[in-house]
Amino acid sequence: MNQPILFKEQPRYECFADAAKQFPEMDPSAMFAFTTLLHSHDQVWKQMSGHFADHGISQGRFMVMLMLFEKEGDGCPTVHAPAEIAEQLQITRASVTGLLDSLEKDAFIRREPDPNDRRMMSIYLSEKGQAFMDEFLPPHFKLIRRLMQGLNASERDTLIQLLHKLGDGLQAVES
Repeated sequence: MNQPILFKEQPRYECFADAAKQFPEMDPSAMFAFTTLLHSHDQVWKQMSGHFADHGISQGRFMVMLMLFEKEGDGCPTVHAPAEIAEQLQITRASVTGLLDSLEKDAFIRREPDPNDRRMMSIYLSEKGQAFMDEFLPPHFKLIRRLMQGLNASERDTLIQLLHKLGDGLQAVES
């Protein structure tokens, strides 16, 4: 995924208000909210990219391993089929194949014939992959907690609601 190219400093609201005089279809509030969202995303992306690089893994490889990670309880199902991984991550099967190939090369996963359909392969974390996740996840969760520490629990709940509302609106635009 390409990182967006953004201004170093987010434009001030007044810049959008001035531009709206030239472009009446521009809503300065919408533009300011949108660029604020992009800048926040950019800051988070830089932190997370550095975090993944420090541990010698890409975000894509991590996401695949996270999907394969054996979790306790029934609320978080684990997928094992490459097609399911592609669907859940919203990437092509070819992209999943590339990620799986690199993870297998590094001995983080193993492929086994599916017990229900021998034409299919099931993917599992290897012992090395499980050990990596056991070591990686605690600092990963600590970083996320630090990234979100500027918001209290109520503010995080509000953020989640607003992001879901934004996502619902985006789905309407796509239709």
